[in-house]
Amino acid sequence: MFKRKIKLSLLCLAFFVVSCQSSSKQPNTQMKIVKINLRNEPCSLDPRQVRDLSGQALMRMLFEGLTRIGPDDQPQLALAQSVEISEDLKSYQFTLKKSRWSNGQPVTAGDFIYSWQSSLDPASSVDYAFDLYILKNAKAIKDGKLPMEELGVTAMDDQTLLIELEYPTPYFLELLAFPIFFPVNEGIDREDPNWFYNSQTYVSNGPFSLSSWRHHDLLVSEKNHFYWDAAHVELDGIEMTMVSDDTELKLFEKNQLHWAGSPLSSVPVDALSHLKRKNQLNIQGISGTAFIRVNTELAPLQNPKVRRALALAINRQALVTHVMQGEQIPAMELLPPCLKLQEEGYFADGNTEESKELFAKGLKEMKITREAFPTITFTYGANERNHMIAQAIQQQWHETLGIRVNLEAVERKVYFDRVSKQDYQLAYGDWLADFNDPINFLEVFKYKKQSTNNTNWENPIYARLLDRSYGVVEGAERDELLKKCEGILMDAMPIIPIYHHSMLYLKDQHLDGVLITSLGHLDFRWAHFDGEK
Repeated sequence: MFKRKIKLSLLCLAFFVVSCQSSSKQPNTQMKIVKINLRNEPCSLDPRQVRDLSGQALMRMLFEGLTRIGPDDQPQLALAQSVEISEDLKSYQFTLKKSRWSNGQPVTAGDFIYSWQSSLDPASSVDYAFDLYILKNAKAIKDGKLPMEELGVTAMDDQTLLIELEYPTPYFLELLAFPIFFPVNEGIDREDPNWFYNSQTYVSNGPFSLSSWRHHDLLVSEKNHFYWDAAHVELDGIEMTMVSDDTELKLFEKNQLHWAGSPLSSVPVDALSHLKRKNQLNIQGISGTAFIRVNTELAPLQNPKVRRALALAINRQALVTHVMQGEQIPAMELLPPCLKLQEEGYFADGNTEESKELFAKGLKEMKITREAFPTITFTYGANERNHMIAQAIQQQWHETLGIRVNLEAVERKVYFDRVSKQDYQLAYGDWLADFNDPINFLEVFKYKKQSTNNTNWENPIYARLLDRSYGVVEGAERDELLKKCEGILMDAMPIIPIYHHSMLYLKDQHLDGVLITSLGHLDFRWAHFDGEK
């Protein structure tokens, strides 16, 4: 029996644009086109494959899920017309709105099921498939232990979707707004598995559709007139260049871009002071943590004392004050401030004395001398900010521990490929929340073979505590279980936390209605221009 029926309509915002002209010169003054920069070619335009915030922003332009995070930073029904939730919070029955794909075909409940099943196919490689493990039997299916038919999803008819969960999940409606839960056109995907590489074959169901794609140069989307709420989408389209951060800033200053910086790119560090003085820089804290992944199976980093020594040798406050300059918060834990489970961090920042002691003990356990400690390599995505961070940490490690560190900057696709294959020793990375719950950070490191982990670390006690927490919906008991998990992780140190994220960006003063959620998710669904220059 169902406990209640929730009928939520997507918030309709009627924006009246006084003039179509923004502070950027547009080729046609009658067209309301937002111009932004992606910095790099998207890794993928398949909602099942996107990983970073930039890719997720693209998916929110091009796709619509059952829910969408609204202007109030809360999940609201999107493609779902209504939902009935069972008393035990483990069954959700959605009635879908009548809607169409950008090619005019109807969106059905089967399209959602097909997308999720394809991600859970044991033969597929989908980084965020673990988010689907909330679905009944999903993990066992991905592991090849159950047939796909056992997945807890059923299309009652084309407009009715029944979802059964493994355990009660109070954040499920929020999770459904994440791209891995978006539908994929089943017929198109079966006919052409590479449909998402070309604008001529691309099919989506969001506020915008893909109109052209010059690879490594320009991506253009236009208003999707098949979108169920097209009448309330103000923009006519979005043009996305792919240039460096320095070039992006120059284009913004020439009024040729409406947005620069996070989460699509980075504002050049050497420009921050100038932009702050001009009161142009927007800074917003978000739920994310930057850290260094450690390949725990490679010598000499298989020793926990050595890993902890590296963590304690970093002076994070100096790093965020003098290098980052964006009001980031030093991280002595994995969980960001809005989700933290204890007031104090798990170690002291820049504790050089303890770092030296731990390093000496680690060397003794490995039976090597300081002089024999090999050069280690620190790998990161090639951009100015990452290089400055890596250089600062390299210097701190050398000054405190006397070790040699080789810096390796690689192109973004190469970086992701190397990390996914554990082809690294130390790798600079981060995690930004998909939904507002500590479990979203802690689950990343639950399984050694999980595609989001990539540290070759796992701990059976850690996994059991996470499993126990699933049966506890809320309260002190659940927090205590999750706190113990974070403690185990920080003691083993397969990751070295550095700082908690903030977003730094520049925005055209006439561009309004762009949503940045507390998780750092960017959405142009409600964007509009508010007047003339």
